[in-house]
Amino acid sequence: MGEQADHEQRARAFMALADTTRLQIVEMLAAVPELSTSEIAERLGVSLSLACHHTKQLWEVGLLDKRKEGQTKYNRLNRDLLRALLASLDSPG
Repeated sequence: MGEQADHEQRARAFMALADTTRLQIVEMLAAVPELSTSEIAERLGVSLSLACHHTKQLWEVGLLDKRKEGQTKYNRLNRDLLRALLASLDSPG
């Protein structure tokens, strides 16, 4: 991946994290192995459709991994990407 594309990918991920609801989701998932989207909605006190919207945004930038079991979608934090994003702030260029 070129340097410009890498910067663009990181910018999209940081933009996703700039939303308070999505940041709360990341913080929640940092504390547990995984949560279903309905569990996330319940913990946040928001509708399931709003939780789906926010988890989709995080998934699209690579911050969440999803798995489906029956009708339930489970969300897991992509810790490697999050660590890489944070590390990129410490590196020059």
